[in-house]
Amino acid sequence: MILPGSELYNLILLAIGMLCLGTWANTYRMTSKWRFELYYFDFAIGAVLAALLAGFTFGSLGWDGFALMDDLRIAGKHNMAYALAAGVIFNLGNMLIIGALSLSGVTIAYLSGMGMMLASGILITYFTSPGGNGAMTWGGAALVLAAAVVLTVAFRQQAMARLVALMREGKTKSTKKALSMKGQILAIVGGAVAGGFFPLINSARSGENGLGPYSLGLFFAIGILISTFVFNLFFMNLPIHGEPLEFTAYFNGKAKFHLLGLIGGALWYAWLCTILVAARADSQNSVSPVALRALLLGAIVIGCVWGLMRWKEFGGASGKTRTLLMIALFIFVVGAAGLTAAAGLSANG
Repeated sequence: MILPGSELYNLILLAIGMLCLGTWANTYRMTSKWRFELYYFDFAIGAVLAALLAGFTFGSLGWDGFALMDDLRIAGKHNMAYALAAGVIFNLGNMLIIGALSLSGVTIAYLSGMGMMLASGILITYFTSPGGNGAMTWGGAALVLAAAVVLTVAFRQQAMARLVALMREGKTKSTKKALSMKGQILAIVGGAVAGGFFPLINSARSGENGLGPYSLGLFFAIGILISTFVFNLFFMNLPIHGEPLEFTAYFNGKAKFHLLGLIGGALWYAWLCTILVAARADSQNSVSPVALRALLLGAIVIGCVWGLMRWKEFGGASGKTRTLLMIALFIFVVGAAGLTAAAGLSANG
């Protein structure tokens, strides 16, 4: 299998992964009014196809004489089960995050949802495999949560202002100034759930029969695909918003929507693959935990930039709302810096 041959190549690989993680959710935003439940079928298929492509190319080439199929033959069943479970746990949380995106936009999905996913994943990993500075880890995670709360307040102010404007223009029949927090809550809960996949990944690759990066990624993606059909039975019959869906609605989607779903799944898997491959690099070629966390959390900033600059989700906001937005971003950056620095400090450092 092909693995990075130097620390520089590792950094480049992780930087590419950061861009993929910070971008993939925009593929759903590009589908306009396509329901996230239907989009997600294509996302799951795209992830599996990308895993197969990576496994039978990069995972089967190189000079070490060890290919994907060799890895699968010696892998332990328990390790495979952990990888599948990791995919299932992540998938439930990620579906909630995309549901939140359909209600509240890309900025909420990334800062609140994926920010919480990485923060909770770091916390859970700290408990299962203690390392780094505990106080800074807890403090950083708390600040990420605080940023999500402040962003929720800013979003509600922006949404209320838009609702009042529509009422004044007579473009809405509703006279109630009530807004749902469903999207914001889904993002935070989904992120907390999705973060549970981190320790399962570590278990899947540990031991003499641990899975290699490409085989682990393949089982992870298969876990996503299988669980998508299970979870979507719930989401389609008891939808987050809108009317219940029949599975036949999937076949009525435009080819563009299906393609965007496949691309979204492939981009997301590209991130996962870069993380798994980088973790397998030799010690002399490995990237420091500080740099790894910085690149992971940097993807959240990229996602927020998409939401704010490309989709103008806070366009025309009042001065008070913009101030709250800036505070939320500042708190997140400080929290992310704490989580990053914690990886390079000892418990007493």
